Amino acid sequence: MHDAAPRDADAEQFDAVRAAARDGAIDRYLTALLAPRSVRHDLIALAAFAAEIDKISRQVQEPHLAEIRVQWWRDALSASSTQQRTGHPVADAFAQTIQRHRLADETLEDYFNTIVHRIYGEPPQDETQLSVALDLTEGALFACAAQILGATQINVAQGTLHDAAQAYGRAKLGLGLPYALARDRVPVPLAMIGGEEHADWRAVVVALSAGARVHLKAARSAYATEQGPIKAALLPVALVEPYLRALTRAGHDPARDIADIAPLTRTWLLAKTHVVGRF
Repeated sequence: MHDAAPRDADAEQFDAVRAAARDGAIDRYLTALLAPRSVRHDLIALAAFAAEIDKISRQVQEPHLAEIRVQWWRDALSASSTQQRTGHPVADAFAQTIQRHRLADETLEDYFNTIVHRIYGEPPQDETQLSVALDLTEGALFACAAQILGATQINVAQGTLHDAAQAYGRAKLGLGLPYALARDRVPVPLAMIGGEEHADWRAVVVALSAGARVHLKAARSAYATEQGPIKAALLPVALVEPYLRALTRAGHDPARDIADIAPLTRTWLLAKTHVVGRF
């Protein structure tokens, strides 16, 4: 295994990477802290990358401006083969991670394409398209983490990785609903909301939660027998159930209210799952 710890000269830059991961992708950041030291910094770089991309869709109102920023990331990471530095600490750290672990260009390209499609606010046509989009986003991040951890025979389209991406992805869609709606983006099929003019976002969250629980059940039953790297990569799935409870609690307005769980609950569940090997 490679020791991915940054050199002393890069320690200040990696502090920025760590802060980006902690502030924008706390589930993946805490999961990285539980990983073997040899790959911990690469997993933090992956979490920071996910946080930076998520920040674009949450903060940039105009779709074409958001697409330009996503394109910058495409270019920055595709330039990693020439070992050119961009000066952006997260981009440079994740580019090194891509090189060290030979993360697939196709996986990242599909990830970026799906993010751009989502930025333009076009809802998935149906449940099948939603499922594919979650495989290409949350599933891609899980696959990258698993590969960094040393997993082989990774298939996001089926099995535990697929169910994990669907369960965690649906929970995250519910959590991010206020941000998406504030940017005039509809992240779910129109059939799920009953039409844009009379959208019932409470019903949307109920539907997302029901779908998430189906996949969570499947992921839970297979998780205990998975190879160690897959289990380590999928630790965030342990948070799906408490996220769903927060989204469906009485009085919660999914279109306006930001749902979350207590930091200690998050940390305890991840640590417990790491130790006992099931969620």
